[in-house]
Amino acid sequence: AAAAAAVATSASARFSCYIAASPTAARAVSSIATPVELRSPTLPSGQTSTKQGVAWTTPCAIYGDRFEQGRIPEGLSYCPDFVTEAEEAELDEMMKQGPWMRHIKSRAQQFFGLVYYQTSHEVPALQPGSEEAQLGRPLDDLPPWLLPRVLDTGTFPREGEINQVAANEYIGTAGISSHVEDPIAFGANLATVSLLAPIQLTLTPVEEDLHGRDGLDHGNWIKVLLEPRSLLVLQGDSRYRFRHGIRRSKNVTLASGAPLSRKEGYRRVSLTFRELLETRRKLPFSEV
Repeated sequence: AAAAAAVATSASARFSCYIAASPTAARAVSSIATPVELRSPTLPSGQTSTKQGVAWTTPCAIYGDRFEQGRIPEGLSYCPDFVTEAEEAELDEMMKQGPWMRHIKSRAQQFFGLVYYQTSHEVPALQPGSEEAQLGRPLDDLPPWLLPRVLDTGTFPREGEINQVAANEYIGTAGISSHVEDPIAFGANLATVSLLAPIQLTLTPVEEDLHGRDGLDHGNWIKVLLEPRSLLVLQGDSRYRFRHGIRRSKNVTLASGAPLSRKEGYRRVSLTFRELLETRRKLPFSEV
């Protein structure tokens, strides 16, 4: 009983920042998986780890002038060469075989496994009510080497934890609003493979006012460079205590410091591996 109480206290403290920023999340605490030990450490700049055979390293990052933490958020892990150029081309061709849903202005989507029960867009295709409608392309449509390689990183310790792979296509300056992956909807572990073009992912502490100070950039952020063919893992604090999003910036700052223009012809595709929870799939329609 004492051990259980300690776990509950730890989990409550860990997620309190997110809950304060999102009142609807309070009722989801009981459904959040107990945080697992991270499978890759946050490393000093320039150092690498090959735990589980994956070359984790510290990503290139730019810090806002008010980002007091001054380091990569705990729980964020990065592998720069997770797939080869040939495998990247194979994945892109595989996704071209399936229909891209273009219901959202900012990006196109397709799903493998379960379809995400979208909460912010009133589009029937993204709010499937029946079990049949909740099924996207079969996970078997993915190349046979992909899921085993993701699982070999140790990011998803439970058998069958990955039941959804969400593909997103970003054209030009398209982005995605800053958000925390809803704990009512998704499990504790998130992993994303980036393909074709680099992008900077902006992470902001959940307590920060996203509208800035008098219309100015609030400066309390970190921009992490996601290179083509890389793997990003979000767990722990980086998963629950930071919003993440992609700004509609015209340029991407590369590792060299040089800017890459997101002009016509810029295209990035991502594959996000996660667990869609029963708590999301079975919510009454009135709560969606």
